[in-house]
Amino acid sequence: MLMRASPTLFVSLALLTFSVTAQADTFNIAWDNDLLTGSDRGYTNGVKLSYLTATADNRQRKSSRLARYASDSLGFLPGIDQLEKKQALAVSLRQLIVTPEDISANEPRLNDLPYAGYLAVSTTLWSWDTNSITGYGAHLGVVGPESGAAASQKWVHKLTGSEEPNGWDFQLGTDVVGGVQAAHARKVAQSGSPDGLEQEVSLISSARLSSFRTDGRVGVVWRIGQHLPVNFVPDYAGTASTIGLPGALSARRHGWSVFIGLGLEFVPYSYLDANSAPYQFDESLVQGQAGIGGTWQWNQLQLALILRATTGEEDSNKDNFNFGSLSMTWAL
Repeated sequence: MLMRASPTLFVSLALLTFSVTAQADTFNIAWDNDLLTGSDRGYTNGVKLSYLTATADNRQRKSSRLARYASDSLGFLPGIDQLEKKQALAVSLRQLIVTPEDISANEPRLNDLPYAGYLAVSTTLWSWDTNSITGYGAHLGVVGPESGAAASQKWVHKLTGSEEPNGWDFQLGTDVVGGVQAAHARKVAQSGSPDGLEQEVSLISSARLSSFRTDGRVGVVWRIGQHLPVNFVPDYAGTASTIGLPGALSARRHGWSVFIGLGLEFVPYSYLDANSAPYQFDESLVQGQAGIGGTWQWNQLQLALILRATTGEEDSNKDNFNFGSLSMTWAL
């Protein structure tokens, strides 16, 4: 989507920047910004803070109780295999900001994007092994001034000496939004050895039914590296999903990877499209996605840099939206 993040949220995220093994509690902080790709339009900034409990079978960790409760409650769903797979519960907080290309204008320009802020919390139960991962979850959020988007962007621009955005008095909202989501990924090919180079090819699919954005995604990821972690999905597509967290760190405590991902997204409903009148925004029904990036792990810490591109979300503007993501994951 096309969006940006609150001083208080940044502080909270900074206080929680660790990473975990497949058995322990895991934290992740991710920051998206189009300046990482040398542009400043459309999707300008986003921040996500995520936490993954210990696995349900790890009774030495108190957080595993949450995973066991969720697993028992959703055990009837396909892919939640309590005997053969591990389960853990993820919770994430995400703030996004939508702005027009020209943020200097004091009055709305109806041939551009509107200002809009989004803040949401989501939870997902993940079930995985070395060859597949499945997740089911729900999310609840708010669009409008309550998202803190205006204060976030103004604070960040003041901090960095960037141009001040002048149109937040005309932002969309207030609305409460929410929905459910599901995702599944499967490793379809692998070769090599952990002490040398390893390669993997994986297929990914996800669906979301939401009053903010309803969509379906399919994609493929190729990854190569040394001491690759159990999780074979580097979350290249920039979704709000926490699919990259379960088994994110290699048991070898060090390693690296580079990866390339390609995907398609089908978007039958978008809040921004449905509520942007009188702005002339019309979101494309089908969008292509691509990502390239790398990860580096040392002990309980993993760092990732990803560059992403999405074909023009606006039918009236076919330019690609490009942005980069920095991510840090660590284990307790």
